[in-house]
Amino acid sequence: MSEQAPDISIVVPVFNEEANLRQLFAEIAEAMQGFGRSFEVIAVDDGSRDHSFAVLKALHEEDPRLRVIRLARNFGQNPALYAGFSYVRGGIVVTIDADLQNPPAEIPKLITALEEGAYDIVQGWREQRRDHLLRRAASRGVNTAVSRLTRMNIRDLGSGMKAYRREVIDRLGLSTHHSRYLPAETAWLGVNVGEVKVAHRNRTAGESKYGLWALLRVNFDMIASISAAPVHLIGVAGGFFSLIGFGMAARILYLRIREGNFNQLATVSALFFILAGVQMICTAIMCEYISRIYVEVQDRPYYIVGTVLDRAGK
Repeated sequence: MSEQAPDISIVVPVFNEEANLRQLFAEIAEAMQGFGRSFEVIAVDDGSRDHSFAVLKALHEEDPRLRVIRLARNFGQNPALYAGFSYVRGGIVVTIDADLQNPPAEIPKLITALEEGAYDIVQGWREQRRDHLLRRAASRGVNTAVSRLTRMNIRDLGSGMKAYRREVIDRLGLSTHHSRYLPAETAWLGVNVGEVKVAHRNRTAGESKYGLWALLRVNFDMIASISAAPVHLIGVAGGFFSLIGFGMAARILYLRIREGNFNQLATVSALFFILAGVQMICTAIMCEYISRIYVEVQDRPYYIVGTVLDRAGK
């Protein structure tokens, strides 16, 4: 007789979070047992370089409701989530980060909102974020850009705390491309998304995986995965700076004819650097899109699973 599937599957991407894992899974178990629903936790070790996998293995041996997927190397948070999605069995799938900034006690709130409302996805809205100023500013900019591009009126697209109906997860699993950003993917599916206010805590252990460069990279990945807006922006920027160039050229011609002033080296130099800078930016953006085409035509897997710890511990 096959084992009965749990009601809820909770997917946790893990990368160098050994200090948080025991408390995280203790809080998840407490929240779900109080909620009175059967559940499983699928932890995806995204090539951690600390002792995260050893901690996960010990936790699995203590509680087989925790299933562990270890990727062959570090692929990134989105591939880790998709790897977890491929192993879920529950009718509702919840995602939560392993850094303990999102309290697991908020999970029942998301599930209740999903089941009672006409939503396919419910995500947490961190109204009072505990991140540093740079992180909050970057998130606001991304939320504004993505909301306009996808026409989704969501205030906190970057929240890792979400609840999905199983049908949405199954549809997401049909994707074959590499540049994936979950809010953009779900917007393309045309699903109904709701938000629920959730608490947010300071990180007490471990380090954030999103420094300045990582934030910039993730933000560009997000925009490029859903839109050709950067390429379109090149035309707008090129036209704008071309007008500036023509205006400066007209001024130089006027001064030469009327005043005989031929000392325009500074103006010409400024014009050269403006146009050269714009050209370099445009070239870099075009190369980025070409590199994405190169990645896609290689047709490599989005992620590679190295080890699976199921209920048999193998």
